[in-house]
Amino acid sequence: MNKQGNVLDIKQYTGAPIERAHLLRGFNSKKTPIKWIRFFRACVLQRQVAEGQKKKKLKKIWTAFFIYLAISFFSPFLFPPLGVLLFGIPIFLIVAIVINYNTNRRFKNKFSDGFDFFADYFSAFFILIEEDLQPQSKISLQANLKNTISKDNFINEETYDSNTRGFISGKQNYYERVISKGSCFFNDGSLVSFQFTEKVRERIVKKRGSVSGKRKTKYKFKSVYPFTLKMKIPKAKYGLQANFSYDLTQMVEEGDFYVFKTIRKFDTKKERPDQYDPYDESSITAFAVDYFSLEVINLINTCYSCVTPRA
Repeated sequence: MNKQGNVLDIKQYTGAPIERAHLLRGFNSKKTPIKWIRFFRACVLQRQVAEGQKKKKLKKIWTAFFIYLAISFFSPFLFPPLGVLLFGIPIFLIVAIVINYNTNRRFKNKFSDGFDFFADYFSAFFILIEEDLQPQSKISLQANLKNTISKDNFINEETYDSNTRGFISGKQNYYERVISKGSCFFNDGSLVSFQFTEKVRERIVKKRGSVSGKRKTKYKFKSVYPFTLKMKIPKAKYGLQANFSYDLTQMVEEGDFYVFKTIRKFDTKKERPDQYDPYDESSITAFAVDYFSLEVINLINTCYSCVTPRA
């Protein structure tokens, strides 16, 4: 809805250069929670419009091909001089395939689907912490929307061995991508910093079929998502708990602040085994939005549980 209460026209997002640039490279900015939510939604809508335009273009290409195909087959019977159209079918088909491939590739390179994740998961998280922020406080947020499995995120490679029947060779590649990191100030002067990371293990196994004897290559993935939270809590307003546990959080002192660090590692294979798919490289969406948001809020509460307000 706009300020006059009218429904937003999503066509306005087709020419939004700022959102388009962010879709290409990720983003790094400071905004209030409500502006972040509007930004995420704008980017999602922009991609939806572009996807609709892409589908229309592909539909026109393939419709034209099938019309040409029908005319070519019936032309020798209805209009013998047009029988030469049959020889153009392979050329038209190749042209249609090339246009289809290039159109999908350009769309994939130009638009990322990462904003769906931020619009759902981080919007919910920002809503939960909005009341704890300083008035008109902005959240600094940086995001990387590129694919995790790429040479830029490659960490290391190791060999993999197995005693299974038909096993030939195997290796494991490890990738790590910082999905996002950010910070904000709470009303009490505490600085909250967070970093959300995706770690992927790609297992590549070459096997020989027991029946056919053909060589096959299989790819399996294991993904985990550490969410690291650090809080700098002012000593002037809080005192350290006498018997807080170091099992859940680490603590150091930096000048006038207590600095706490705690981690929540989201692991689909352990926590959502019924939704775990070893052939899918990304699995964070297996966690419900409210589950993700509340688990992150629990990290903040864990840090606060280590201190007590001063009188």
